[in-house]
Amino acid sequence: MERSLVIFPGCMVSYRIPFIEVSVRKALEAFGIEFSDNPKFSCCPEPNGIKNFNSDIYSITASRNLALAEQEKKDIITPCNGCFETLKSVRSELKVDNHFRKKINQHLNKINLNVETISDVFHLVEYFHKMGSDVIKDKIKYPLNSLRVAVHYGCHFLRPSNKIQMDDPMNPHIFDELIEDLGAKSVDYGQKMDCCGGSLARAGKSESGLEIIHSKLENMKEKRVDAIVVGCPQCFLQFDLLQQDLKKLDYVYDIPVLYYSELLCIALGIEIKDIIKKYHRTRVDKIFQKVDEIHRRNEKIRKHFNLEFLKKCYSCGACNTDCPVAKISDFNPQDTIGKLLEGKIEKLISDPKIWMCLDCFVCLELCPHATGLVDVYTKLRNLAKKEGFSTSGFKVEFEKFRNTGTVSMFSKSARSRVGLDTQKPELSDLKKLIGELEEEG
Repeated sequence: MERSLVIFPGCMVSYRIPFIEVSVRKALEAFGIEFSDNPKFSCCPEPNGIKNFNSDIYSITASRNLALAEQEKKDIITPCNGCFETLKSVRSELKVDNHFRKKINQHLNKINLNVETISDVFHLVEYFHKMGSDVIKDKIKYPLNSLRVAVHYGCHFLRPSNKIQMDDPMNPHIFDELIEDLGAKSVDYGQKMDCCGGSLARAGKSESGLEIIHSKLENMKEKRVDAIVVGCPQCFLQFDLLQQDLKKLDYVYDIPVLYYSELLCIALGIEIKDIIKKYHRTRVDKIFQKVDEIHRRNEKIRKHFNLEFLKKCYSCGACNTDCPVAKISDFNPQDTIGKLLEGKIEKLISDPKIWMCLDCFVCLELCPHATGLVDVYTKLRNLAKKEGFSTSGFKVEFEKFRNTGTVSMFSKSARSRVGLDTQKPELSDLKKLIGELEEEG
């Protein structure tokens, strides 16, 4: 990833859904990733159709694109699954098969090109995953916590694994992790790794492709997802357009479909709403309403708590097994943090369970961030007290302290029996300060 990049949008992104390319470019620029264009790039070519008509033309065309990148001493980055699979697979074959590479170069030499597999090929999703969670999280302006996302990987992003060699081809994780880096929840659903059926229309079986999308949407609906996120133009079109066809058959889903780069731009605070709303066929208003709601909630949380810590804390959850009270009751620290992240502060402060924290600091001593949850529960209980919520025991204790400056009753007789001084402490100045603080508060 130290080499400079040349972008390979692919013809479907460039010519059919160029608004996706806009989000890709904006996302790369936001992270200061320098990239160039090459006007000589052709179609990758498309892996399902072209290869099956003429495999030589397929391999030579892909090799030409690789050779053009090598000429510039640059790696390729592409937002298209099909382009990625073609270029990565052909590069892999060229790399391990000297005879094949020699045969290809005999053709490329006729147009003054040569391929040596020096340039690598990255999918946009892969590239951002390699960049690292911390780098991405540091840039996020609007965390998307509580947004429920259905990730659709698409076939050509991971397979054939013997050539792509990136993630588990049937049980992957990197795309899900990227979504959760934005604060959202990547939701598992039935048939997650099934193909979108995009090529079935060219095979004369459009109805079968529609049935695949229908089935996947049913599974997503069951899981109450807020959005579908893809990294492939064919998959995007399948989900975005076929939802309209399904409406004609009285199947209404209206689940917004976003490219990863679009969702990333939203989390980064890049103004991209208008172009998404204008060019997506399935309405996206719901997703922006949800994002605005999340933003308002996050601002509310930030007034009292460290939002970034809460997210890390919730993903850890170790307190549930370490906390002495959680071991013997339904007290659940992770549930508390989850409700905080959902903005349910009012509900929490009225819940007597927040008073069950013993302030024993076990969580702090074992916390990977050396923070623990005592301060969180202290803040919650301070807020609860202001709103008139507390347990009778703590309320009595506080009233006694406010009135006398101590929580235990002073007893001359108890002290005299053991030979200690029986002079009552002078605490009028403290009581005065407490009174003034309460008036200010």
